[in-house]
Amino acid sequence: MDRLSNPLLALFNSLAPAADLPETIERPEWRRFFDDKGVAGTFVLFEPQHGRYQVHDARRARQGFLPHATFKVANALIGLEVGSLNDELEVFRWDGKPKPVGLWERDHDLGSGMAYSVVWMFQEIARRTGRERMREWLDRIEYGNRDLSGGIDLFWLQGGLRISAMQQVAFLHRLAEGRLPATQRAQRLVREALVVEKTSGYKLYAKTGTSSQAIKDPVWWWVGWVERKGRPQAYFAMSFTPHGANRFHERFEIGRGILAAAGVLPADGS
Repeated sequence: MDRLSNPLLALFNSLAPAADLPETIERPEWRRFFDDKGVAGTFVLFEPQHGRYQVHDARRARQGFLPHATFKVANALIGLEVGSLNDELEVFRWDGKPKPVGLWERDHDLGSGMAYSVVWMFQEIARRTGRERMREWLDRIEYGNRDLSGGIDLFWLQGGLRISAMQQVAFLHRLAEGRLPATQRAQRLVREALVVEKTSGYKLYAKTGTSSQAIKDPVWWWVGWVERKGRPQAYFAMSFTPHGANRFHERFEIGRGILAAAGVLPADGS
């Protein structure tokens, strides 16, 4: 493992959610997980108990990209705060029109909408929120570059919003610990909607983000955190540039491989 240069270390520390990070470690050996799939990407891992970052491709880790569906986390939080989303039980009705994904062609609530990444539902939440309230809340929660250009229901999909892997981790860290400037109820409901896996040993909270390869600078995300014994153990954010066929499962193979190599998840999934 290689220590980052002093200027880069200073930059990472300035972006970190903790006030005083003892170390930031570059992990070039994680490149093999991306190389195995023929993609280039970054992986940021923050371990609060150790107070350290482990990073593959530090340059890309601080580069902003469209958040795509990972923005649903912030969108839901803001919606709950301003009333655009009443609670986890509110049902959003499918309009009966064909959708790009078959699972979107049904009614959804917060849990299913997050699990199946239902674009039309979260576009409706954003339209209900409106531009001014959305701008106010992006500033409050310090989300990415806070750029709303491109339309209230498109700015995170093909508009001006950008966020880096480092910023994703910082945002999730505050959400998991209930430290965002939002009600504890809203933060709790969003956290509960992000649970994707439970075992006797850990709980995995996560969200994907997938762009069309037809847009400029396409990017696929996987972000989240791992909890053990009721406490967050590690936060992560991975992004990479896709190419070729839409092999969506490969993001999990890359991400889980790195988390297992870091000792955050067991290699056998138990």
